[in-house]
Amino acid sequence: MGTLNILFGSPKDELAGFLRNAGYNILGKKLKEPVVSGIDGKEYHNFIAAPYTVQKGKKKFVVVEMEIGVELDLQEEGLRNKLICLDRVFGLDGVLLADPKNRITREITFKFPKERGLDFYFQFLMALFFILGVIGIIWLLVSIKLF
Repeated sequence: MGTLNILFGSPKDELAGFLRNAGYNILGKKLKEPVVSGIDGKEYHNFIAAPYTVQKGKKKFVVVEMEIGVELDLQEEGLRNKLICLDRVFGLDGVLLADPKNRITREITFKFPKERGLDFYFQFLMALFFILGVIGIIWLLVSIKLF
Protein backbone atom coordinates (compact mmCIF):
# COMPACT_ATOMS: atom_id res chain seq x y z
CA MET A 1 0.00 0.00 0.00
CA GLY A 2 1.39 3.42 -1.01
CA THR A 3 1.73 6.33 1.34
CA LEU A 4 -0.38 9.44 0.97
CA ASN A 5 1.35 12.77 0.39
CA ILE A 6 -1.04 15.71 0.77
CA LEU A 7 0.72 17.71 -1.98
CA PHE A 8 1.26 14.99 -4.51
CA GLY A 9 -1.50 12.45 -3.96
CA SER A 10 -1.16 8.72 -3.66
CA PRO A 11 0.97 6.73 -6.08
CA LYS A 12 -2.27 5.48 -7.63
CA ASP A 13 -3.64 9.02 -8.15
CA GLU A 14 -3.83 9.18 -11.95
CA LEU A 15 -4.86 12.85 -12.01
CA ALA A 16 -1.91 14.01 -9.88
CA GLY A 17 0.57 12.06 -12.00
CA PHE A 18 -0.95 13.42 -15.20
CA LEU A 19 -0.79 17.01 -13.92
CA ARG A 20 2.87 16.65 -12.91
CA ASN A 21 3.76 15.06 -16.26
CA ALA A 22 1.99 17.93 -18.06
CA GLY A 23 4.31 20.39 -16.29
CA TYR A 24 2.02 21.63 -13.52
CA ASN A 25 3.19 22.02 -9.93
CA ILE A 26 0.54 20.88 -7.49
CA LEU A 27 -0.12 23.58 -4.89
CA GLY A 28 -2.89 21.89 -2.93
CA LYS A 29 -5.18 18.88 -2.84
CA LYS A 30 -8.86 18.56 -1.88
CA LEU A 31 -9.19 22.26 -1.18
CA LYS A 32 -12.40 23.75 0.12
CA GLU A 33 -13.39 27.39 0.01
CA PRO A 34 -16.16 28.60 2.33
CA VAL A 35 -19.34 30.05 0.88
CA VAL A 36 -22.04 31.75 2.91
CA SER A 37 -25.45 31.73 1.24
CA GLY A 38 -28.36 33.77 2.50
CA ILE A 39 -32.08 33.22 2.11
CA ASP A 40 -34.46 35.73 3.71
CA GLY A 41 -31.81 36.79 6.21
CA LYS A 42 -30.84 33.28 7.27
CA GLU A 43 -27.26 32.30 6.48
CA TYR A 44 -26.10 28.87 5.36
CA HIS A 45 -22.42 27.95 5.55
CA ASN A 46 -21.13 25.61 2.86
CA PHE A 47 -17.99 24.81 0.92
CA ILE A 48 -17.02 24.59 -2.71
CA ALA A 49 -14.40 21.91 -3.28
CA ALA A 50 -11.76 21.31 -5.93
CA PRO A 51 -9.51 18.27 -6.30
CA TYR A 52 -6.33 20.33 -6.91
CA THR A 53 -4.88 23.76 -7.41
CA VAL A 54 -1.86 23.88 -9.69
CA GLN A 55 0.69 26.31 -11.06
CA LYS A 56 2.50 26.42 -14.38
CA GLY A 57 4.82 29.35 -14.90
CA LYS A 58 3.21 32.34 -13.23
CA LYS A 59 -0.36 31.13 -13.75
CA LYS A 60 -2.35 29.34 -11.06
CA PHE A 61 -5.45 27.25 -11.76
CA VAL A 62 -8.16 25.37 -9.94
CA VAL A 63 -8.47 21.88 -11.47
CA VAL A 64 -11.61 20.14 -12.66
CA GLU A 65 -11.30 16.52 -13.76
CA MET A 66 -13.63 15.66 -16.60
CA GLU A 67 -13.67 13.78 -19.86
CA ILE A 68 -13.14 16.40 -22.52
CA GLY A 69 -14.85 15.70 -25.81
CA VAL A 70 -13.53 16.77 -29.18
CA GLU A 71 -15.27 20.14 -28.85
CA LEU A 72 -15.78 21.68 -25.44
CA ASP A 73 -19.01 23.69 -25.44
CA LEU A 74 -18.87 26.62 -23.02
CA GLN A 75 -22.26 27.70 -24.36
CA GLU A 76 -23.75 24.91 -22.24
CA GLU A 77 -25.10 26.88 -19.29
CA GLY A 78 -24.60 24.27 -16.58
CA LEU A 79 -20.94 23.65 -17.41
CA ARG A 80 -20.20 27.34 -17.87
CA ASN A 81 -21.85 28.27 -14.55
CA LYS A 82 -19.90 25.59 -12.67
CA LEU A 83 -16.61 26.77 -14.15
CA ILE A 84 -17.40 30.45 -13.46
CA CYS A 85 -18.27 29.54 -9.87
CA LEU A 86 -14.92 27.76 -9.35
CA ASP A 87 -13.06 30.60 -11.07
CA ARG A 88 -14.64 33.27 -8.86
CA VAL A 89 -14.51 31.38 -5.56
CA PHE A 90 -10.87 30.27 -5.80
CA GLY A 91 -9.76 33.57 -7.38
CA LEU A 92 -6.86 32.17 -9.39
CA ASP A 93 -5.91 32.77 -13.03
CA GLY A 94 -8.52 30.39 -14.39
CA VAL A 95 -9.81 26.84 -14.39
CA LEU A 96 -7.84 23.91 -15.74
CA LEU A 97 -9.92 21.12 -17.22
CA ALA A 98 -7.92 17.91 -17.01
CA ASP A 99 -8.68 14.65 -18.77
CA PRO A 100 -5.98 12.15 -17.70
CA LYS A 101 -7.53 9.33 -19.72
CA ASN A 102 -7.18 11.19 -23.03
CA ARG A 103 -4.07 13.17 -21.89
CA ILE A 104 -5.72 16.58 -22.51
CA THR A 105 -5.68 19.82 -20.51
CA ARG A 106 -7.63 22.98 -21.36
CA GLU A 107 -7.10 26.34 -19.68
CA ILE A 108 -10.40 28.21 -19.24
CA THR A 109 -10.54 31.91 -18.34
CA PHE A 110 -13.42 34.33 -18.02
CA LYS A 111 -13.72 38.08 -18.53
CA PHE A 112 -16.72 40.09 -17.49
CA PRO A 113 -17.26 43.19 -19.67
CA LYS A 114 -18.81 45.21 -16.84
CA GLU A 115 -15.73 44.74 -14.66
CA ARG A 116 -12.88 47.11 -15.29
CA GLY A 117 -9.52 45.50 -14.79
CA LEU A 118 -6.08 47.02 -14.64
CA ASP A 119 -5.91 47.16 -18.46
CA PHE A 120 -8.74 49.70 -18.55
CA TYR A 121 -7.09 51.98 -16.00
CA PHE A 122 -3.70 51.67 -17.70
CA GLN A 123 -5.20 52.67 -21.06
CA PHE A 124 -7.05 55.55 -19.41
CA LEU A 125 -3.86 56.84 -17.78
CA MET A 126 -1.91 56.53 -21.04
CA ALA A 127 -4.56 58.56 -22.89
CA LEU A 128 -4.55 61.17 -20.12
CA PHE A 129 -0.73 61.32 -20.24
CA PHE A 130 -0.84 61.81 -24.03
CA ILE A 131 -3.43 64.62 -23.78
CA LEU A 132 -1.47 66.37 -21.03
CA GLY A 133 1.68 66.02 -23.15
CA VAL A 134 0.01 67.72 -26.12
CA ILE A 135 -1.31 70.50 -23.87
CA GLY A 136 2.18 70.90 -22.40
CA ILE A 137 3.77 71.21 -25.84
CA ILE A 138 1.19 73.83 -26.91
CA TRP A 139 1.75 75.73 -23.64
CA LEU A 140 5.52 75.63 -24.22
CA LEU A 141 5.14 76.92 -27.80
CA VAL A 142 2.84 79.74 -26.62
CA SER A 143 5.18 80.68 -23.79
CA ILE A 144 8.18 81.04 -26.11
CA LYS A 145 5.95 82.81 -28.65
CA LEU A 146 6.30 80.27 -31.48
CA PHE A 147 2.58 79.70 -31.74
